[in-house]
Amino acid sequence: MSQATLHDKLRRLRRPAEPPPETVPPRESLVRLERSLLGAEAEEGVSLRERLARLCSVAERRDRLRGLTPRPEPVPGDDAWPPPASDGEDPWPSSVARGEAGRRLPLEEIVQGMRVPSQHGEFFLMENSVHLEAYHGEVPLCRFHSIRPETVGVLTAEADLSPFDLRSAVFLDTETTGLAGGAGTAAFLVGVGFVEGEHFKVRQYFMRDYHEEAALLHALAADLARFERVVTFNGKMFDLPLLDARFRLNRARSPLGAVPHFDLLHPARRLWKMRLESCRLQSLEAALLGLRRSGDIPGELIPQVYFDYVRRRDARALKRVFDHNRQDIVSLAALAILACQWVEEGRAEDPRDVVSLAGVLERARLFDRSDAEYRRALDHAEGPLRCLTLLRLAHRAKRTGDLDGAVSLWREAGEDGEAEAFRELAMHYEHRTRDLEAALTATERGLRLVADRPEPPQRRMADGFVRRRHRLRRKMALARGSPTRTDP
Repeated sequence: MSQATLHDKLRRLRRPAEPPPETVPPRESLVRLERSLLGAEAEEGVSLRERLARLCSVAERRDRLRGLTPRPEPVPGDDAWPPPASDGEDPWPSSVARGEAGRRLPLEEIVQGMRVPSQHGEFFLMENSVHLEAYHGEVPLCRFHSIRPETVGVLTAEADLSPFDLRSAVFLDTETTGLAGGAGTAAFLVGVGFVEGEHFKVRQYFMRDYHEEAALLHALAADLARFERVVTFNGKMFDLPLLDARFRLNRARSPLGAVPHFDLLHPARRLWKMRLESCRLQSLEAALLGLRRSGDIPGELIPQVYFDYVRRRDARALKRVFDHNRQDIVSLAALAILACQWVEEGRAEDPRDVVSLAGVLERARLFDRSDAEYRRALDHAEGPLRCLTLLRLAHRAKRTGDLDGAVSLWREAGEDGEAEAFRELAMHYEHRTRDLEAALTATERGLRLVADRPEPPQRRMADGFVRRRHRLRRKMALARGSPTRTDP
């Protein structure tokens, strides 16, 4: 048998040619697609646009069932965020399929703003203003003119924030695509508020899509460059680092890098945390300004609202985002005024607030005013708050050399059940007066108060009392056995 040539081997291995694809008319293709998705052909008289809209709606529904498309959380009371249907019908149909009543609304029809073109592109800008004679909750905005510049330095105990004129500051708040930070998080809405003449103005910079970020940031930088100071709420940890990162990614420099920064979050906690369960901006707004937001969008839903707008171009839910941001800025300004008023006027009435205010004044080294507030709190404070006040006054007396006054205050706090007071008494008797018997008595009384407490601070204090007791007993034994011992 002759050997097969290479050409014959390749011919035998070659696959048979595939038949040419069948040419299907476009209308027949649409009919097949309708059958596969809807199970039936379109009714007579239905336009091509309506048929395509119905197919898109079904395709979106199937994607959601498969987990391919995330469903935004509903925002109660907003037409753009309907609640889930009870009859199994998809509550998120295509806006085209819903007809004119459910059409996508552009941003210009929702908020009173304008498109701003620039050499870097285009972005959207919205402006509002309120007269300083108006009240925001219970705070008159006209108090901007009466706050002393050194008050912010007292409130924060930061020397570089004195003087700090709130009228020359910009109040800033951002709405972002997430709370994690990093290069993937962008500020799609930046709101700034400032005093101009007799009005408090709010200017909101919004990017309708990611390609508008450069235009937004350059316009924002030009606006911020004229301000000498900035006020935020937790801006040191979030807003300003995020904006700085976005400026860097767009090859621009942040105008707020070296500007004095008053972050209200920590002073607010020092003033009001003892009384209020939460010191979030909206919690402070409700408790201190007497404001209750109606129909406000939860902050955790804001990123998804923006993602949905970028995808669907329906701006109805965005109106609440703009309102939320604007309310945050005006409330930030009002709370800054209120915090400064508390420092200047001593407006605290609740004993917890009085003690907190005294702590703020003590931290700023205004000791005379701080002592006066502590003693004012003693008239009404009870329980642990009274013990805390006594300990703070005793600490001040000790620092100033008034040891007799400090001992009296420690004894009063100890009688109220404060173990820390007995620790201070034991140290005083052991190291200053050398009265080991009195030191041991104070140690034993303090140990009884914390011996069975499971909390880590109390356990550590109990261990300290035990060590001190052993040391005192050893010293007393040595003193009794020494023939040259003399009474102190």
